[in-house]
Amino acid sequence: MNKFIKALMCLFTVIATSCTSLPDNVRKLDVQIQSLTIANQNNVEGFLLEYSVKHTSSEAMPVDIIKVDIVLNNRLVASYENDDVAPIPNTVTNNYKLFIPANKINNVAKKSLKTTPMLQVQAKATLSILVDDDLDSGKAHFNVIKTYEGVIHGTTN
Repeated sequence: MNKFIKALMCLFTVIATSCTSLPDNVRKLDVQIQSLTIANQNNVEGFLLEYSVKHTSSEAMPVDIIKVDIVLNNRLVASYENDDVAPIPNTVTNNYKLFIPANKINNVAKKSLKTTPMLQVQAKATLSILVDDDLDSGKAHFNVIKTYEGVIHGTTN
């Protein structure tokens, strides 16, 4: 009987600690992707993703990782991951601009992004904001994955 009580106490402790990192009255994040554009930052070719996040929980929302994949003409051209993410402030709309280097294409393709102002390509950006990257966790229910699809245009840099 004593072992049963200890096991039960351990189980309650595990359950309690797994829930403590989420705010009270937690709700899923409201994520909107505003735009995706071809960009150059510090002489590095890539993409600028603009998005907003809002949540109405009682505290800031902790986030394990943010991932972005960008596909042009059905080919992966950029991939981004950040696991050092500050909690997302609550009760306000948080606007973000994220530069993603074109790190999955060769130099010739990168140069065409820079030097072809008439370039128009079909693009798809997938933004994943993972509250818990362990998909078997109960907190993973609050993960959000949004997709932006459309034609983006080249710019003269």
